[in-house]
Amino acid sequence: MADFQRATDLKLGESLSILFDGLKLALSKECRLYIIVPIILNFILLSAISYFLITYVNQWIDSLVGGMPAIVAALISTLLVIASLLAGCYFFSTLTTIIASPLYGLLADKVELKLTGKDSGNDSLIEIIKSTPRIIGREIHKQIYFLPRALLCLIILFIPILNICSPVLWFILTSWMGCLQYCDYAYDNHKISFQDMRKEISAHRLHSFIFGMVVTLLLAIPILNLLVPPAAVCAGTKYYLRLQEVFNLQEVA
Repeated sequence: MADFQRATDLKLGESLSILFDGLKLALSKECRLYIIVPIILNFILLSAISYFLITYVNQWIDSLVGGMPAIVAALISTLLVIASLLAGCYFFSTLTTIIASPLYGLLADKVELKLTGKDSGNDSLIEIIKSTPRIIGREIHKQIYFLPRALLCLIILFIPILNICSPVLWFILTSWMGCLQYCDYAYDNHKISFQDMRKEISAHRLHSFIFGMVVTLLLAIPILNLLVPPAAVCAGTKYYLRLQEVFNLQEVA
């Protein structure tokens, strides 16, 4: 049986190993076909977002810190660059996943079939077309969950003294959302609600945060971030399967 079925509970480093396994799964011959289109989309969107960040964000930061003492301006500028990078990475990831979400759902199904020999029955073209409105609606639901929290971080960004904490808050939020985003495709394939998915992910909050944190950091690495979203979908599917086993064993115990 697959590796994710050997332990009775999650180990601290397991979420990291699952991410690297996700990369191997994404490059496997069974899944390779389903990552080509998302990678092309990622390249186009990443180019556009990078141009925006380089062109406009620097101007905005310069205007914001103008007139501040040099040391304070340097500190605030550094923090704002980090926050902008994290926000830009998350926006890039979110936009590509909304557009490619039907394909990512199919990719998650193929990963589950490869790991368990079972699929969720969502792999036909007709089923994908029928499910597209629901899948996109779920992506919008995730953004409704994210946006109020992002708005709070944005407000803190403009509050003196407190704004020093803003990059840390952004990092925590984007890491948490990274886990929710990429684990959700497997949950959605099994018609598990977003609320129930969050409860299961929250039951292993530290492991889930580490998972999302690594995804967020990898998204900030040029070139590699083109492959990260589909690899994270594969890893999220394996993480879903691992959590189901943990919960099932706990119920038996």
